[in-house]
Amino acid sequence: MNQPQFDRLVERICSVTVTDPQTPLVDLGVDSLRTIALLMAIEEELEVELHPRVLADPAQASPAGLWRAVQEQRTTGTGD
Repeated sequence: MNQPQFDRLVERICSVTVTDPQTPLVDLGVDSLRTIALLMAIEEELEVELHPRVLADPAQASPAGLWRAVQEQRTTGTGD
């Protein structure tokens, strides 16, 4: 998977259009319920475990930030 494919996952789960992966989820109109659904989909489809705390960091609460967190989780296995 790459960033554009990940963006499509975000679009599918959150019913939004990602034009800039750096745009925070909240600015895309993603509410808290869809954010949780997105985390669950990421964990299920990509087989990684992300701590919800990643969303507390504005730099990670975007499609690009979440994709970086997924890649880091795959590398380190920390989940944080």
